[in-house]
Amino acid sequence: MNQSQQQPIDRRSLNAVFILILATAVVQAAVGYNTVLFPVSLEAYGFNKFLIGLCLAFEMGAVISIINCIDWILGKFGLVGTFALATGVRLVVLLLLAKTQNLPLWCMGVFFFGICTYMCLISLQTWVNALSVGRFRGLVSGCYSSALSLGTASGPILFNTFGSAGGGKAFQGNMFIVIVALLVIIPLLTQQPRFLSQGRLRIGYAIRMAKVPMLSSFVGGVTFFGLPAFLTLYGMMNGLSVQRASLLLTAFMLGSVSLGLLISSFSNRSNRTLVTILCVLVGVLCAVFLPLGIYNYVIALCLLFVWGGAAGGIYATGLSAVAELFRKEDQVSANVAYSILDNVGGIIAVLSIGFLMSSGISDGIVYVIVATALCYFIYCLAQLINTEHMA
Repeated sequence: MNQSQQQPIDRRSLNAVFILILATAVVQAAVGYNTVLFPVSLEAYGFNKFLIGLCLAFEMGAVISIINCIDWILGKFGLVGTFALATGVRLVVLLLLAKTQNLPLWCMGVFFFGICTYMCLISLQTWVNALSVGRFRGLVSGCYSSALSLGTASGPILFNTFGSAGGGKAFQGNMFIVIVALLVIIPLLTQQPRFLSQGRLRIGYAIRMAKVPMLSSFVGGVTFFGLPAFLTLYGMMNGLSVQRASLLLTAFMLGSVSLGLLISSFSNRSNRTLVTILCVLVGVLCAVFLPLGIYNYVIALCLLFVWGGAAGGIYATGLSAVAELFRKEDQVSANVAYSILDNVGGIIAVLSIGFLMSSGISDGIVYVIVATALCYFIYCLAQLINTEHMA
């Protein structure tokens, strides 16, 4: 158990939490922007949905490719240095993608953008978890999760503002967002914690020590990557304009911001596993009714808002558990493991949804997410029953 959880939060840590959460939101805003820009651009180039899904899967696969290096990178460059390096590469990738319609080059560009986004987020997440926030750990984790969702939610709005004209200007708008993310953390340049490379990350150990919260990251990845990748296209397939379809994702993420934060705070005073199970159940119900609700725009927005709250609650509750279960020296391994499962879930979701939708199953986005959630729901119930029997 992380002993820092017993210490009270101080003003310096509170300021750092605010800045890091703001930076997280801006980093993720670029990702939310791309959830509209990338699939819409690829579809305009004439690629089918399976090839679009294959290309987008490279963004999540990037995380797995760098897991053996991330601990060394953090130790070598520090949290701020890693963030700055990743920002530079993100800018170069967006500049190159604006000038090509070649699918292999797009896959490579999306791959490197995914690597650098992960480097930014793992730096911020590790930094947040290293701060002494006392009994406010659940609230801070909820705010971090909400920042991820708020950033993604703002992406489609920013796209409609700066990128709806298409062409190079759409990519330039996102480059501006990427630069702002780096500027946000400048006040913390002298406050970054130091992490020495441990030589080898203990990924397997971290997963074994926190199976339920780690697997919740997998379920979150299926939802948070699979849904954004195809939700705009799904709305367009059901008669919505690109502007109205893109706002479906905004409703989902706003639900994660507001309801997810409340659920995370509530989990501090209740059984986290039970809270996770209830969130999964609510998400399944919302997903089941989406194919019917999509024909009424207001109902669809409301369903996605509630669904986003449930998904945000799953992610934030799991993140709180991970932060409490591991010591400071194991935080890098724990956060990397959490991110790996998050992205593995995203890879499986994007490929599966793309395949189903290309095969003529228009509601494939719902089937994949519901099937994954039900499997996790059953697993958590089994674990809860076994724990009660042992007690």
